Amino acid sequence: MSLIKKLIRKYKDVSPLILSSQIRYNNRIRIKNEDLAQHSYYVAYNIMSIGYDFGIKKEIIQEAVCRAIIHDLDEQFTSDIPHDCKIEFPELRKMVSEIGLDYIKKRADFATQYFVDYSTKSDLANILVDTGDALSVLQYANREILLGNHTKEMKIIYIDAKKRLNVLFKKLRDYKEDLWLL
Repeated sequence: MSLIKKLIRKYKDVSPLILSSQIRYNNRIRIKNEDLAQHSYYVAYNIMSIGYDFGIKKEIIQEAVCRAIIHDLDEQFTSDIPHDCKIEFPELRKMVSEIGLDYIKKRADFATQYFVDYSTKSDLANILVDTGDALSVLQYANREILLGNHTKEMKIIYIDAKKRLNVLFKKLRDYKEDLWLL
């Protein structure tokens, strides 16, 4: 078999497309669906914007974008377990993460290190991913509210996202100030 045919066989795998079928907030009343592939794009976009606004080095932004793209990759296999469920049952969150990591190692080994780094590090790249993620949640909840979704749950998601962003923007500011002192 020729190299070209081997490459086409390898890259015709449709499993990455599963993320576009995984609907976020699947246990919430919502007006507009957002899938995990869209969410990962929004997180990456937000990271680029935040990194630019904070004057963060291009290499750190690029690392954060790579981590953002795969931060929910495990959910190709485990599905999107709702955030409130993971919070209420931390043992489930841990188990699902372990299963997801095993899946990534078997099916997308090239992404393993990015996924492990996102899962374990507390560096500037991860602060950017977490901030981009929280901003994506805020944007989603804000859009839902603007479209007329005034459920208690959507308002809680909106408020929680704002609280997360308050903490994360302070972390970014403090992290940058530490860099300025060097």
